[in-house]
Amino acid sequence: MRFERQRPIFGEEGQQRIMTAVVGIVGCGGLGVNVITQLTMAGVTHFILCDHQTPELSNLNRQFIYSPYDHRTKSMISAEWILALNPSAEVQANSEPLSEINGGLFQGCDILVDCLDNFESRMVLSDLAESMGVPLVHAGVSGMEGQIAVCIPGKTKSLREMIGTMKDPEGPVPSVGAAVSAIASMEALEVLKIISGLGTDNAGKLITVDMKGWTTETVEF
Repeated sequence: MRFERQRPIFGEEGQQRIMTAVVGIVGCGGLGVNVITQLTMAGVTHFILCDHQTPELSNLNRQFIYSPYDHRTKSMISAEWILALNPSAEVQANSEPLSEINGGLFQGCDILVDCLDNFESRMVLSDLAESMGVPLVHAGVSGMEGQIAVCIPGKTKSLREMIGTMKDPEGPVPSVGAAVSAIASMEALEVLKIISGLGTDNAGKLITVDMKGWTTETVEF
């Protein structure tokens, strides 16, 4: 009964795929907590998380599962959040930054999800997805602008090829919770479409969203 309303979309087989897929999420910040929540509610049961940071007061306008008084890493708190939503979930929480030498943390993942906040780490994740041969779903938000990309190794350009020339902005990135949630929901939906077998029409595309006027621009690679 829990998934009755989404079974007409994904089908029974698709729902079973959602529930058996292993999803790797890198970054448990604004994008990450929203993606984690949406995927858990949709039935994803197996997670591998990676984030070494601890909550800060400035996070709380968009990262709704944290308290500034909890000094555990975000990956540890996110794992606890998932288990509160679904006690039968299986979660591996890694409290270290992703690097070229610890990509083995994500062994067994069926898909990787980029919820990071810097381009250097995103390039590491892009290379990891290519070496593992698994899909990568990317999202990013700055102010009222966001972007989504879906990369399928062997079928599309990698994330490095799509955005490798971009640079991190100087100083803190402006951020409002509602905008982050909007882009994170799009990212979570792309993940669900892929792992359910429904498929996506957005593979190999970089989609930018202007949330001031709700206009989009798509670049196909």
